[in-house]
Amino acid sequence: MEILPIAASSLNAAATVTAVRADNIVNATTPNFTANEPVYSSQINGGVAVFAQDIGQPVNLTLEVIGLKSALDQYKASAALIKTSDDMSKALLEIA
Repeated sequence: MEILPIAASSLNAAATVTAVRADNIVNATTPNFTANEPVYSSQINGGVAVFAQDIGQPVNLTLEVIGLKSALDQYKASAALIKTSDDMSKALLEIA
């Protein structure tokens, strides 16, 4: 199993979560708008995908901000994984 495609899918998932949360925040005062919740699903290659699911409830701004912070943490962790993978590849090339 390769790390880079998994980390890349996690970066894409974090971007999707951010987009869903941002859309909820922007539309929080729109009449009849109901919030969407990012839902994670695993991919066959070991990665992760996210899709938006309407929860039929008004926007809870506190949960949206927490969700954005979580997406930021996911992004940072995925970026660190990519850097570590790159560092390990460079170290292997130096050994060979």
